[in-house]
Amino acid sequence: MAPEKRRRRHSPPAATPGASPTSSSNSEATCSPSPPPDVVPDIASRLTSLEDFFALRASCRAYRALLPPSRAVLASQSPLLLVALFPSFTEALFHLSLRRLHRFRLPWAHHLSVSRRTLLYAHGYLVTATDHYPARLLLVHLFSGEQIRLPKVPGPFSRVILSDDLAAVLFRPGSSTVQHCHLGDALWRVACTDACHVIDDMLFVDGTLYALVNGLRLATVELSDNSLELSFLGGELDDESRPAGGLFKLGECGGEVLLISEDHTEVLVYHVFRWLSEEGKWASVTSLGGRTLFLDYYGFASCLGPDHPGIRGDCLYAAGLRLGEWHEYCLADGTCDVRYAEYPGAPPLNNRSPARPPIWVVPSLC
Repeated sequence: MAPEKRRRRHSPPAATPGASPTSSSNSEATCSPSPPPDVVPDIASRLTSLEDFFALRASCRAYRALLPPSRAVLASQSPLLLVALFPSFTEALFHLSLRRLHRFRLPWAHHLSVSRRTLLYAHGYLVTATDHYPARLLLVHLFSGEQIRLPKVPGPFSRVILSDDLAAVLFRPGSSTVQHCHLGDALWRVACTDACHVIDDMLFVDGTLYALVNGLRLATVELSDNSLELSFLGGELDDESRPAGGLFKLGECGGEVLLISEDHTEVLVYHVFRWLSEEGKWASVTSLGGRTLFLDYYGFASCLGPDHPGIRGDCLYAAGLRLGEWHEYCLADGTCDVRYAEYPGAPPLNNRSPARPPIWVVPSLC
């Protein structure tokens, strides 16, 4: 009697680390959610790494639907520094607490080249611009990859800010001309102030556009097609009421307008002043109520806290001129720690690139 043939068992292929099960029609994971979907947003709100957040979203279709990018689910995400990889100058995100680069591919990376640079992060979008004239601006959402292309910019600029509804305002400090564009506009509008007024900085705070005019005067701004109306707050400043320091920038904390200055007389010192609307003047502050200010090299980035994980309260985190450099300045005792992002492909410490200074990316302010 012939021996019975053994049945051959077919083992499933070995799983690739980090891979998700797929169906024949869709590469996203299908699963029976565990943990239950109702606790997933709470879990996501406690994650401090974007890698973990993206991994949680990718693990299950149900989870992805439950985790659209929002401030609630990204509440504990650590601020990141957008840095350049040397010598290609492609961009990557550096995690301050983990002291390493994130390993995922940036959704806007394929748009960047040596002729395009990132200008800022705001409302979940990174704003990039071409170096050649006329410049082209592209807004790319950090999480969804959504792209918003704006018309060619007719004039030169060095600063860009975004409103809550993604209106873009461009200007050059020391100039009287402002360019602005809303979503859907075919052309930029160009508005000018009186020749005796020059704008040194601008910032949206709770939907109001503020300007720093002629050095230290604060004004609200109304933009129209070809005019710019300034409404000054307070009177002219005399020597006694003049804030200390130099390189003044506007900032915001808890809905209040701030003035931030740098003093390089002996050691690096930052000063912070808040606007006293009733008295019409700037007042020095040494406490932010536990909050933390983030400054890009050219202007204000964001305010976090209080008690944000991995971030020191009542401090300023200011991006430096060197690629991957930032300063942690404590308002309480005036100490300043200079930090450097150390990672594979980091540029030499003596590499200074004013065209591509580091940018703060704050996912929790999506």
